[in-house]
Amino acid sequence: MSAPRHSARSGIRRTPAPSPAAAPSRPAAAPSSAPPSAVPAGSPRWTDPAASRPGQTIWQFISLWILGGCVPLVLTGMARGFKLGGAGTTVATGALLAVAALVFLGLLVLLVRATPVVTPLGATPGRRLLWAVLVAGGGALTWLAGRAVADARGLAFMHDGRLTVLLGGALIIPVAALLARGWWLRGPAALVLIALAGAGLLAFRDNGPSDGDRRVGRFNALPVQAWVVDVPGYQRNRQTFGLGDGGDEYSPAGTGGRLRLVASPVGAACDLVECDEVADSTESQLIEVNDAPAAVIRHGGIYLRLTGTRGTDTTLLLTALTNARPATEAELVATLPESPDSGLPEKARSWLRRHT
Repeated sequence: MSAPRHSARSGIRRTPAPSPAAAPSRPAAAPSSAPPSAVPAGSPRWTDPAASRPGQTIWQFISLWILGGCVPLVLTGMARGFKLGGAGTTVATGALLAVAALVFLGLLVLLVRATPVVTPLGATPGRRLLWAVLVAGGGALTWLAGRAVADARGLAFMHDGRLTVLLGGALIIPVAALLARGWWLRGPAALVLIALAGAGLLAFRDNGPSDGDRRVGRFNALPVQAWVVDVPGYQRNRQTFGLGDGGDEYSPAGTGGRLRLVASPVGAACDLVECDEVADSTESQLIEVNDAPAAVIRHGGIYLRLTGTRGTDTTLLLTALTNARPATEAELVATLPESPDSGLPEKARSWLRRHT
């Protein structure tokens, strides 16, 4: 009898996997009504205000409000260094202003990087820098426009520290809103900026001395001291309303001698005639200047003297001075030359006055 043969296979019996046909059927799982655990990309997470668009918008605008109010005060304080004089102080002040401006731009870049969903310019470093430059430049223009409007209305809040931060800082917000997503922010921001720009231009135009004031100022006089004296039968060779060196000169249309008009403030009336002759004069009166007939009259704070030559009709001199009238702004601008020290702001104001 032969020995039993041993198999190399294990003695553990494996249960065959059931066939698909034999597998018991399970009912399909009912669709779950619970909200998904993850929010799709690009959707604001309303449960996290710091990550949602409304939350980041509020955060961005409040930060800009504070920066827009404080930065002008800092820059204005630094700019006072230019008044100290000296090359070293001027260079140091300019360097400080440049550093402060770069720091401000850096803070704006960090702000838009922390609030990227508010604006389409918050995605890449280049766009963030562009956003910072646009907000800084536009904010400076709106601040200047707001200051011009406030000064034109006699309001001093743009020069007060606390009120500047509170009210002046809000002027930068429409600039950021114009660069934000959503028409509901861009539309109102555009209207506010257009209205502010128009009001600022008008205020800038009306602020400062008028064109006539600057032209009369060349003669160290005021516009109220400029009077027009028309002499029938005479034409002017030049006209400075008597305020220039030597006054105004008149030539007769026919035969006769020339006339000369000289104006002088009341305090300097002795330059025209003897002080005791005109001290209390408010009506035209005849005098003599170097044996030549003349007439003098007081108009407000100025004396006018019209001098003729021998044989001049004195009644003509008296009548001309009695009928003198104040010069208008248009006459001052049309007659007197431009002031040589007129800077760019004055030239811009003159252009706006002529075209608006």
